[in-house]
Amino acid sequence: MPLVPEFEAWAEAPAADELRLIPIGGLGEFGMNALVVHSARSLFLVDCGQLFPSDDQPGIDSIVPDFAYLEPFADRLQAVLLTHGHEDHIGALPYFLRRWPVPVYGTAFTLGLLEGKLREHGLNTNLLHTVPDYGRVQVGDGEIEAEWIPVTHSIPDACALALHTPQGVLVHSGDFKLDPEPLDGRRTGMERLRTLGDAGVRLLLADSTNVGRPGRSPSESACYEGLEDAFEQTKGRLFVTTFSSNIHRLQQLVDLAYEFHRRVVLLGRSIDRNLALARSLKLLDLPDDILIDAKEAHLFPRNELLVLCTGSQGEPMSGLARLLRREVKGLPMEPGDRLVVSARAIPGNEVAISKMLDTAERLGAETSTEGFGPVHASGHGSREELADLIRAVRPKQMVPVHGTYRNLRAHGKLAAELGWKPERISLLDGGLCLRLFADGRVDMPGGVPVGKCFVHEGVDHMVDARVVQDRLILQEDGVVFATLLVDPQTGELAATPTILSRGFVMLSDDEAYAELLAGVARKAFEEAPPEVRKDAEALRDTLRLALRRIIRKTTQTRPLVIPVILEAPATW
Repeated sequence: MPLVPEFEAWAEAPAADELRLIPIGGLGEFGMNALVVHSARSLFLVDCGQLFPSDDQPGIDSIVPDFAYLEPFADRLQAVLLTHGHEDHIGALPYFLRRWPVPVYGTAFTLGLLEGKLREHGLNTNLLHTVPDYGRVQVGDGEIEAEWIPVTHSIPDACALALHTPQGVLVHSGDFKLDPEPLDGRRTGMERLRTLGDAGVRLLLADSTNVGRPGRSPSESACYEGLEDAFEQTKGRLFVTTFSSNIHRLQQLVDLAYEFHRRVVLLGRSIDRNLALARSLKLLDLPDDILIDAKEAHLFPRNELLVLCTGSQGEPMSGLARLLRREVKGLPMEPGDRLVVSARAIPGNEVAISKMLDTAERLGAETSTEGFGPVHASGHGSREELADLIRAVRPKQMVPVHGTYRNLRAHGKLAAELGWKPERISLLDGGLCLRLFADGRVDMPGGVPVGKCFVHEGVDHMVDARVVQDRLILQEDGVVFATLLVDPQTGELAATPTILSRGFVMLSDDEAYAELLAGVARKAFEEAPPEVRKDAEALRDTLRLALRRIIRKTTQTRPLVIPVILEAPATW
């Protein structure tokens, strides 16, 4: 994405005929989905998701959007509208609602998942308002009306949103697929979307996740065959890991367990909680007495057990990870057992998943599904389904969302192939503002402040990005401490500087190299102007720069360099 100019007037309220759409997360990346919808009388969010940290963000538990754009309008924020309950769409809400305790609207399962999160954070659950399929809500003073249209996805109760605004109808697809045989019979509301298209849709924001996949995504029901193969060909315990929010997948597994006379053990806090929520909402049917506690597993023959566990992405604290570390008593993974990963790897998790499968193989379990039918079906529509949505809605303006810039661009090309002219296709990126005017004009005036905020659980404020960078440096190149004793009377060095390092690989002669660094530190101190010596921070910066320069020149590494200046009388 080429650099865009700043939207200089971003902190000023929109004009009376203006509607702003600003993605503050979720575009140019997978995760952290959040879209600001802002007019002169309305201000709300569509989704408020988190991003899970990668290996180059050590010690970070979650990443949430920077809500800087909202600060100048803090007293005008009216609501959050949710498309569905995946973490990349609701995960940032506990942090958001601390600052802006506004009403949150969504379907029953979505809000059920969110309610548990809010309780954990000690937040008010009275903010949650359930909306049925095809239900409508007037946002703020009623200038904009939101409508929830059911879509099929890999989680119950997912919806597209139709926003009825003075600038026209906007359709946000959410995450969707066009499953002709959904297990719960709840199909995507294509008839309603076509009706909206017939009446005229100003703009479509559409999921771009699987635009690179030709054809159509298989139905969720297609997984039954592959999962059945796993039951038939497993002599010992069958371990299956999948996303705990994929209730339809879990229903199929429970049904197969009943058919093959296996009891079911649940491992992982989220899978236990989500199944309980789904049962309470009558979204899941469990045969009597099929669930047993993990502590009872040793009482049953191995070929009579199905273990459903979290950890499909290799998460180190998941139920599966604890199994593989032999931390779950009475459930050892052994030869004759099988582990099935019934999920797709989220980009970036491939290495962790590979290590997990390798560990299972070392314990003697089978992990291959070669020769099986499919054991996973994507919850996102492939290229033909995306084309069907565009043709049904027939928007004046097409805006790809959800995914990397490659995905967005490929989705734009698909719209062009379907006859949409370039001026009717808007490619956004994080923070880039799209404006719709009542007279039909569309423009992109520039970008607004956006970014990422890092969450470290137990800390009551966001972690600065510089802390993450320092952790990376420590992880890769270590740290070097340079301690200087300064005589407060003379302002001169009171002793030879000392060098201490941790995690930093010096040259072959560590003692000689430490003497070299001490000499560099002494020279930098002695050559510093008097005004720098009197300013402790400026002196530390001077020493840090000198030491970094020599270390980089001699070792090609960049350790964290920490100068320490102490006052002491001369000892030499």
